[in-house]
Amino acid sequence: MLFLLVAFIPLQATAHAQGAPKVDVKSLYTLDRYGYATINETVRITNNGSSAIQAPSLTFGFGDLSSKVVSTKLTPSGFSLGAPASPGGTFTVTSTQPIQAGGNATFVFSALVNGVVSTAKNGTLEVLVLSSPSLNIRVDRLLNVVQMPVSTSFKSPPPGLAPDLVGSNNTYSATSPDAMPQNATTSIRPLAKSAVQDFNPLRVFYAHRTITSAADGTPLVTDEVVFENRGNTPLTSLHLSLLALPTTKVTVVTATATQPVLLNPFAVSLTGGALDLTAFVSGYPTNGVQAGTNFTLTYQYPLGASYYSVSGGQVTTSIPDTPPVKAFVDSYTIDLSLPQGARAVQGTATVLTSATPWQAGRTSLAYGLSAGWFLDSGVPAASIVFVLLLVGLFISRSSAAEIAESEEEEGASTDLASDMIKAFDEKTDLINGIWPEVAAKDPNEVDKAYFDEIRGRLDSFRSRALQRLNEAKQKSTSQKFIEVVNQIQVTEREVDRASKDKLNLYQQYYLRQMRKEVYDRLLPQYTKRLEKALNQLSDELHTVQREAKLV
Repeated sequence: MLFLLVAFIPLQATAHAQGAPKVDVKSLYTLDRYGYATINETVRITNNGSSAIQAPSLTFGFGDLSSKVVSTKLTPSGFSLGAPASPGGTFTVTSTQPIQAGGNATFVFSALVNGVVSTAKNGTLEVLVLSSPSLNIRVDRLLNVVQMPVSTSFKSPPPGLAPDLVGSNNTYSATSPDAMPQNATTSIRPLAKSAVQDFNPLRVFYAHRTITSAADGTPLVTDEVVFENRGNTPLTSLHLSLLALPTTKVTVVTATATQPVLLNPFAVSLTGGALDLTAFVSGYPTNGVQAGTNFTLTYQYPLGASYYSVSGGQVTTSIPDTPPVKAFVDSYTIDLSLPQGARAVQGTATVLTSATPWQAGRTSLAYGLSAGWFLDSGVPAASIVFVLLLVGLFISRSSAAEIAESEEEEGASTDLASDMIKAFDEKTDLINGIWPEVAAKDPNEVDKAYFDEIRGRLDSFRSRALQRLNEAKQKSTSQKFIEVVNQIQVTEREVDRASKDKLNLYQQYYLRQMRKEVYDRLLPQYTKRLEKALNQLSDELHTVQREAKLV
C-alpha cells in the first residue's frame, strides 16, 4: 500500500504541473462608416505546463446577429473551422497542431455582417450591436470591445460596456476575468446625432469597373458607382478602393444627383484614400451628398503597374473582384471598353450580385494594339518606345527553329517573372493593408505580441517573394534580366526596412513609448519613405516583365 501511495504522488504532481491552458479572448465588433460591421474574435492560448497539449475547441455564437452573417474567415494555419449547423453559426474552431510546453498559439476568427442599421420612426439611426459573443468554455480573460466610426457614438452604452473616448474615436469596452460559458449579448442602440460623425450607411445599387486603353497604350480604370446616402448627415467624402499604389488624384468624369451637376472632367485630390465630395458637389444647402439622396459618381485613374503585364503585343490585366467602394454592392460588373485600334483578346466580363468588401477572386482581361495604332492616336514621343514594345516591333527572328527555341525560353522566363511579380504584389497588398488595420485599433488594447504577429506576416510574404525572385534569377541566361532582378532585390530590402520602421513607429506610439507630438512629426517622413520605395519597386517589376519578354 505504501508503495502504491509513493508511486501515485509523482503522477499526481506531473498532472498538476501540466495544468490547463490559459485562454484569452478579445471580441471586437467594429461598425463600418458605410453601415456594415465586422466581428473579430482573437484568441490566444498559452501552455504554461511542462509538456505539449492540444488546444481546446472554442465555439462562438452571435445571437441576434447570426442572421446577418454573410461571410467568415479564419487565420492563420494550424487551426480549422468546422461547418456551422446553420449559415450564421455557431462556429467551432479547433487546433490541428499541439502547443509545446511554454508556447502559445493565436488565431483570429472573423465574420462579416450586414443589415445592422435601421431607421426608427423618429428618423434616428439604430444599430444592432454585439456586446459579447457566446462561448462554450471558461476563459481566463474576455475583453469585449465595440468600435465606432470617427466622431460617432451611441446615446447610451451597450449593455455591460463602458464608453472610452480616444481622440475622435469612440469605443465601448469591458474586461471579464475568469469568464464562464455564456450566451451572446446583443442590443439595438440609437446613435447620438452629430454634425461631424463619419457614419453614412450606403446603399450601393450598382458599380461598374471598366478597363480601357490610354493614348500610350497603358491601361486606365474607370469606375462608376451609383449609391444612396442612407445616413442622417451629408456625405462629404467617399473612401475609394483604387487599383494603384498610393494615388493622390483621380479625374472626376461625372457627378449627378436628383438635380444634375454638370462637370467637365477634372482632377480631384485624395486624402487618405478619400475623395473630397465638397470639392465639386455643390448647389445644396451643405456641400456633399445629402441624406436620402441618390448619387452617381464616375472617376478615372491609371491602373497600377503591379496589376498588368505586357508581352507579345498584348496588355494583360489581373485585378481583384473587390468593389470600388468598401461597401456592399447590389450589382457589380468588371469589363473592357476599348478605343478604335485596340481589340479584346482574352477574358470575359465578370458580373457579381451582392458583392461584399470581402469579395474573393480575380478577373483577367487582355487587349492588343495594331501596329499602326499609335500613329493615329496622338501618342507623345516619350511613350512611343512603350507602344513599339507593346505591339511587338522590336525583334525579327531569322529562322523557324530559332523562333521555336526562343518562344520556349520566353515562355519559361515570362512564367517565372509572372510568379515573382505576383508574390511581390501580394506582399505590397499586405503592406498597404497594414496601416488602416493598425490605425483602426484601440491603442489601449494592443500589445507587443500584436506587432510581432504583423512582423511575422511580413516575413512570411517576403520569404515567398524572395524565393520566386531566386527561381527567376537562376533560370535566366540574360545578363540584363539578372541585373534588373538584382536591383529588385535591393529595392525590396528597402521596402522591407521602411515597412518595419513605420511599424516600429506605430508600436512605440501605441505602447506609450513615444510622445504624440514626436509621432505626428515622424509619421509623414516614414510614410513618404515607404511610398517612394514601393513606387520604385513597382517600376522595376514592370521593367522585369518587359525584360522577360526579351530573354
